[in-house]
Amino acid sequence: MRRHGEMTKSGKISVWIGNLNSEDELLSYVDDGPFGRDYAFVLNANAGRELVAKTHQVLLSELVEEFSYSNKFDRSCIEMATKLGFISANCMVVLYAFEYIPCTMVNPQSPLKFVGAFGF
Repeated sequence: MRRHGEMTKSGKISVWIGNLNSEDELLSYVDDGPFGRDYAFVLNANAGRELVAKTHQVLLSELVEEFSYSNKFDRSCIEMATKLGFISANCMVVLYAFEYIPCTMVNPQSPLKFVGAFGF
């Protein structure tokens, strides 16, 4: 049985987007702050994660192109984000080899919104 926040070896990534004031604020929220608690999972410090923060909102395609392997998940990610009502943002977080399975314990006030889990 799979649980929310389950680590996988199946080549999945999980993506969050949002708008924070700076890269420092994003790093603080993800690495030292309530990110994992907001989404009811434990963030493994050894897991692969990448993030990008811009000084202003940009199109999602501009954010996603900054990530390793983006050519393998960019279209799916942008399509899903668009379906969720996102066109632009200023930050994005990608967790590699991690398939976040949404649960009801999410903090609706979280500054990052879950987009989806995609193959890479």
